[in-house]
Amino acid sequence: SPSNHLMNLVEISESIHRDAVWVVFANVLLQQLGLPIPAVPTLMLAGSLALSYGYAGKVLAAAILASVVADWIWYVAGRAYGYGLLVGLCKLSINPGVCVTSAESLFSRWGAWALVGANFVPGFSTVGPPIAGSLRLPLPTFMLAAGIGAGLWAGVAIFVGWLFRTEVHMVIETLSSNGMTTLGIATLIIVVWLAWK
Repeated sequence: SPSNHLMNLVEISESIHRDAVWVVFANVLLQQLGLPIPAVPTLMLAGSLALSYGYAGKVLAAAILASVVADWIWYVAGRAYGYGLLVGLCKLSINPGVCVTSAESLFSRWGAWALVGANFVPGFSTVGPPIAGSLRLPLPTFMLAAGIGAGLWAGVAIFVGWLFRTEVHMVIETLSSNGMTTLGIATLIIVVWLAWK
């Protein structure tokens, strides 16, 4: 019934609100480690639930910490294994040749500043830190650039979620009431995109 459906949405929303900091931390960490788990929708949802600056600040801090931890792991791996790691990572991408050359050119052009924008460039958020490690970028410089980049990326997503909180909640309600249709359309879009790539 509609009342039960509304109660379920309220319970889900309260659960996400209560555990948002941990959910955001885990989601961002897993994405930044390279798993195909998008974090932006989670950040936007958390932003849409923000009722105070303190709550939004905790979510932002969790996202920055998770991103920097994952980037540090990739940085250390890049220092240890060099460009071999980058080539291995790029083999997992749809176009490995373009992955290596575009990552190298971005980093050689912008240096540490490339890490500030890395989270905004698909794929570069995973390959940027190992490149920094293999090029022996000083760790304090790396951590500062990675932290600033994570803050900008997560902050934008959280702010957009807060700004469009009404629309985000409408999308959640639509998805929960039309789950199978939405899943079918999303699957079709992904298959077409992969085939085109």
